[in-house]
Amino acid sequence: MKYVIIGLLLAIPALADWDWEGRNDWRRAVAEAHRERAQVMREAMQARMDARREADQARREWQQEVRQMRSEWQRKARQMRSEWARSAREWREWRESLRESIRDSVRNWR
Repeated sequence: MKYVIIGLLLAIPALADWDWEGRNDWRRAVAEAHRERAQVMREAMQARMDARREADQARREWQQEVRQMRSEWQRKARQMRSEWARSAREWREWRESLRESIRDSVRNWR
């Protein structure tokens, strides 16, 4: 019996040290897991920021292209309207000159 008591007295401090070592290992593992999670969260946030930045850049480029296409289309539309107006004016002038020449021919024929 005394050997059992002596054995327990020697084993209790060893068990206590083992328990504390296990807690320290567990705490280190939890701390490492927290650090890893924080690192993953930072990387995810950075990836979101990069994606948002790229999307904003693409949107700005698209808007610039749309503005350029719109202004080019408006310029071509103005040019076409002026050409139509010039063509209509030339047609009216030609028709008026034809009318005048016919009137002159009829007057001179009498």
